Formats: sequence, structure tokens, C-alpha cells
Amino acid sequence: MPGANERTALLRGASNGSRNQNSGSNREAPQDSAEFGKWRKWVLTLLVTTYTAYYFCKTNLSLAIPHLEDEEGLKRSDITIVLTSGYIMYLAGKFLSGLCVDNFGGKKTLLAGLIGSIVTSVAFTLKVHPAYFATIRGVNQLFSSVGWGACVKIVRGWYPPSRAAHAIAVASLAETLGDALVRVTLGSALLYGLSWQGMFLVSAAVAGLLFVPACFVPGVPSDKDLDDPVEKDEEAHEDMKARSVFTGDDEGLLAIVKDMRVWLLAAQLLVVILVRESFASFVSSLIASELELSKATSSIASAIFPAMGAISSIAGGVLLDKASQNRRGLIPFASLACLTVALLGMWAATPESAGDKALQILKDGSSGGGADMKQIALFLAMIGMIALFLYAPKVIIDGAFVMDLAGGAEKVGSVTAFVTGVGYIGGILSPSISGMVADARGWPDAILLMVGLSAVVTGASGLYWWLDLKKLKGSNNITEDNDA
Repeated sequence: MPGANERTALLRGASNGSRNQNSGSNREAPQDSAEFGKWRKWVLTLLVTTYTAYYFCKTNLSLAIPHLEDEEGLKRSDITIVLTSGYIMYLAGKFLSGLCVDNFGGKKTLLAGLIGSIVTSVAFTLKVHPAYFATIRGVNQLFSSVGWGACVKIVRGWYPPSRAAHAIAVASLAETLGDALVRVTLGSALLYGLSWQGMFLVSAAVAGLLFVPACFVPGVPSDKDLDDPVEKDEEAHEDMKARSVFTGDDEGLLAIVKDMRVWLLAAQLLVVILVRESFASFVSSLIASELELSKATSSIASAIFPAMGAISSIAGGVLLDKASQNRRGLIPFASLACLTVALLGMWAATPESAGDKALQILKDGSSGGGADMKQIALFLAMIGMIALFLYAPKVIIDGAFVMDLAGGAEKVGSVTAFVTGVGYIGGILSPSISGMVADARGWPDAILLMVGLSAVVTGASGLYWWLDLKKLKGSNNITEDNDA
């Protein structure tokens, strides 16, 4: 069947519908009605705003780190303990979130997690002590960890498996554009003289306002007297089954852990999350220390990281949608290779005293300082380039590729829990990379360590691509001339 098996879409809403035409499945379905489509748009809009509220209660700490160090006397080792506490509880919550959404539903879990995030953001301002901060941050991240699983649960209720991924990608914009909005908003508040405690209270207040429309998110179609969606694209379902780890009699955990592709995905996700969390948590502090800009200005400038991440996520999805079956693995491989180069460029561009020179140029108007200003611009550009090549693999790995290995929606929860569970160990390790190494040896050495890790998982990505291609050829799902 020419062309029918040539692509498995990550952003199926962006496709031209040719897959459905080839399958010949044009029957009417509940999701085809105008009423259903209207509520779908509202669901996605409310999910983006609600998950952005989570980020108001999550990103606030990374923006406060320079203030905690300079004004409250916390050491980098203290900050590392606080962040590590949060990552450990976030990892635990990732495994527990599945139980919450299955027993209480996506909407109730989403709202409960947001309430907990708001309350702990306020509580963070009540006492200044590393142990207290670590405890509150841990509880905050435990509540925060359930948000994404709840979003996915709600999306799956409104979309059949072959159409769910593009909606999940849209919801994930809260991680990027939403995070950028948070950094600009809270950074501006700091720029106008607000204390870090005041910034935390503002973040809780904004999240509280966004909680109100979140209460109106319809968790399932039946909340609006609509029927559940049905699968129309049978061929897309067959494509995922060809890659499934559940090919034998064993459909449990053993089938997952014995498949090399699962471990390769988990290893890639571990390093991707390690680098992402290192920059997300410390990018404001990194800019402030290396360029010697004000803490508030650094907070605003740090928005370049999630903003470029949004472009990366969407671009990765579009490219995956257009790629043929035997070239899908090329996209994260090429992106990780470029990430390694970008990190190496970041290491080379990290200035030791560019900030001092820049401030002097701005003060006395010296015309001979153009190169130094360009160096600062290069430093910020390299941060953006890292995000550009970092977020696409993350969306592809714990989005489309996890769904591929699960063989469809029935087993996607167990595969996702394992891959993301192992992957988020990178979050636990990230304070050691970005905190302890940077504190002991400086940021250039910390970045150089990330270069090495990125190079290793680039090789892992290439191996995954080869094994994936071998799996498809073995199941006769692609042919040698399938190069469309």
C-alpha cells in the first residue's frame, strides 16, 4: 500500500489528512461534530493556561536563587540541597501521578496539584532556612509533578490515540512559552524593586487567578453530554504496533525492561532533562554571574531559553510529521548532535569579565567596545541555541517514541512511567552538574561536562535509530525504497 505506512505523526493536527484518506476510514465519529470541536479548543486553551499557572509556582525559585545567595547568605551547596529535594519528590510524584489520575480523574488531580503548588509558594516566604526551603520545595514539586499527567489524561479523553499527540504538543507549550511569560513577568517585578518574597507572592496570586478558569475545564466529553471519541485511523494504530515492545506473551514490566530501545530512550531523556533542568534552574544565575548584569535583568534575559524551546518543540513535531518511517530516528539524532556543538560553543563563549567591560562601555560610551558587546550577545545567543536543539528531542522521546514502543494507548502509561521515571533521574543529578561543579570549578567546566554527556547520548540516539529501523524491516513495515 504505497505511502500508507510512511509516517506516524507527532502533530497530526498539522498534517493534511492524507493518512485518513489512504485508510478509507471516512465514517462519521462523535469528534467530527462542530460542538465537539468547539469544546476541544476550549480544553486545550484551558490546559495551557492552567499548566502555565503551575510554572508560576515552579520557576519562581530559579529566579530567586541570585537573591537567596546575595541577600540571605545561602551557599551554592545549600541551593543544591533545596533543588535536589525538589527533584527527588518530583520523581516520586511522577510514578504516583498515574495512580492519582486513574483513581480521581484528570481534572480533580489537575486542580488539587495547582492548589498545593499555590499554598507551598506562599509558605516558601515564611522562613529563611535551607532545611525549611528544602522541605517546602519538596512538597511543592510533589504537587507540581501531577500536573502533566493530569493534562495528558484529559487530552486522551478528548482525542483518539492517533490524534492525541498533537494536542499534547500544544499543551506542552506551557513548558516553554508559558515559562518564558513567567520569567518576563516575575523578572519585571524584580526589576521594579520587588523583593524575592514579594515575587513569590505575586506568582501565587497569578496562579490563583488562573485557577478560576481551570475549574471549568471539562475533564471528559461526558461532562458536556458528548460521546467519547473513536479511532478512525486504523493504519496509524498499526504503525505503532509494529514498533511495540509488547510482541510476545509477556505484556508486563519484563517486556519493557528487556527491550534495548526502552533503555536507549531513557538514557537520552535522562541527559536531555539533566541539561534542561540545569539551565532552567540556573540560567538566570549563570547570566548574572558571567555577564554581571543585575539579577532582575538576568531574570528577564533568561526567558530566551524557554522561548527558543517553544520553537524547538513545534519544529521537532513538524519535522517528525513529514519524515518517512525509516528517517524518523534521524531527527532526534541530528538535534542531539547539534546540541553537543551548541554546548561546546557555549563553553567557548562563556566570558570571565565581559560584564565588567560591557558596563564600562555603556557608562563612558567607548566606541572600542563593540567586540565585547558582541560577546555578550553571543553568550545569550548560545543559550538560545542550546534550547533550540534541546526541547525537540524531549517532546519526541517522551511523546511520539514512547507511544511507538507502547504500541498504542493501552500500554502507553506503563512505558511512559518507566522511561520518564528513569529520565527524571537527570533532574536529580542536575544540581550536582550545574551547582556543585560550577561552584567548585566554575561554569565553563560544568558546561564542558554537559558536552561530554550530550556526545554520549548522541551515540545512543544513533543506535536507537538503527534498532528502530531493524525492527521495522523485520516486520515488513517499510521497504528499501521507502524514501518519500
